[in-house]
Order: sequence, then C-alpha cells, then structure tokens
Amino acid sequence: MSVAKQLQKCPFCLEPIVAGATRCKHCQADLSEAGQKKKTRLAKYQTFRVGFLSGLLFSLILALLLYAHFVLDQ
Repeated sequence: MSVAKQLQKCPFCLEPIVAGATRCKHCQADLSEAGQKKKTRLAKYQTFRVGFLSGLLFSLILALLLYAHFVLDQ
C-alpha cells in the first residue's frame, strides 16, 4: 500500500517538497503562513552576497586606514 505524495517546488530553493510542508527539507525555509508574515524588509537583504560585499568593503577601508597610518605618516 503506497500513498502517492503530491510534490510542489519550494519558493526559495526550487527543490521539490511535499505539498503542504511547513519547512523545506533542503534550505530550511519556513513555509508556514506565520513564517511568511513575520519576514521583514531587512530579511531579504540578509544573504551571503550582502555579507560578502560588506566584508569586502570593511577590508578595503581597513587597508586604506593602515596604508594612511604607516606610509603617509613617515
């Protein structure tokens, strides 16, 4: 006796999941109604790309400050 499961795609990672699932097993995204409503505008900016670019910008500023301190103060 097997029950055929209906599949749908996760809206975040597009992997197939069981229809009606509350959490994606691949990307761990919250698929419930409450999880969708509590997302803020800031949540869409919390990605790897933004973190990487922030780190890159911080490193560039730090390198410029160190250059100004050690090279230009001689």
